[in-house]
Amino acid sequence: MKKNRSSKNTSPTSPSSQDTRFSKPSNASTMRTNATTTTHTAASSVDDSASYPPATPSHDHDDSPSCSFPPSDVVDADEWLSRFRSDPDLAIAVSDECPDRATLAAVYDLPIYAADGTSRPFGSLYDPAYSLHSRQLVLFVRHFYCGACQAYLQCLAKSITKEDYFSIPIPTSIIVIGCGKPDLITHYKKFTNCPFPIFADPTRQLFKKLGMVISANIGTTRPEYMKDISAAAWGLGQMKQMRQSLRDPDGIRYKDVVRGGNPMQIGGEFLLEEGEVVWCHRMRNFRNHAEMGVLRKLLELDE
Repeated sequence: MKKNRSSKNTSPTSPSSQDTRFSKPSNASTMRTNATTTTHTAASSVDDSASYPPATPSHDHDDSPSCSFPPSDVVDADEWLSRFRSDPDLAIAVSDECPDRATLAAVYDLPIYAADGTSRPFGSLYDPAYSLHSRQLVLFVRHFYCGACQAYLQCLAKSITKEDYFSIPIPTSIIVIGCGKPDLITHYKKFTNCPFPIFADPTRQLFKKLGMVISANIGTTRPEYMKDISAAAWGLGQMKQMRQSLRDPDGIRYKDVVRGGNPMQIGGEFLLEEGEVVWCHRMRNFRNHAEMGVLRKLLELDE
């Protein structure tokens, strides 16, 4: 069974710089809006000449609609996941315990930082009053020098191409959040060739409050996204990459080696729709991101 959902008909615009006009609506914990919705446009209808992915728009809170949806539009996670339970080869319906409304309200105002150091509330990514699309896939990665997470994002860029992105049935923003210093994001983009927006949570408050923990477990199983990278090559590759970047005039500096984030922090993946978390996966070890097949199935790119 597939519920009818659509995205806001919002034109891509450049991300805003730090703006004090971003503030949590008075009823943000409910994450709903009473506003009259505009005509919705499917992702496949977006012109390929648009930015990939479209940048998150800036909003003036005073002009934004209140944040509540009619009860008929409330996301039913069980009903949504029931579409995948007929697939015996993909445990897509198995979700970790999702953050509830109270948790989302608690993390709403926590800042995330862009590469230039400007911040925005985490809640502006998924609040229907501000978000570019009705659905968001938020990927939390480990420290900015983790070769496993870099391999993951490289695989993501190859698996979800520009053509794939604009053909996702329910238009979806894909966002990456790491735990290092924000000024290292520029180098991280070079390391990964990731086309999606990357933010930083250097305090790791988001990681903690959303249930992601620290671990020293490297994992015993090599994931598909690292099928050609052994544990030894992974470790050596991280060291080689840092040495090369240190020699690059535009690369990292020696002090940056310890600014990439807590090396014990592990991340996860969260799918939000209309302001609710409908599916999530928290890593159990350093190499335990959700595989590309799972993400593509969640985004309904693969039938």
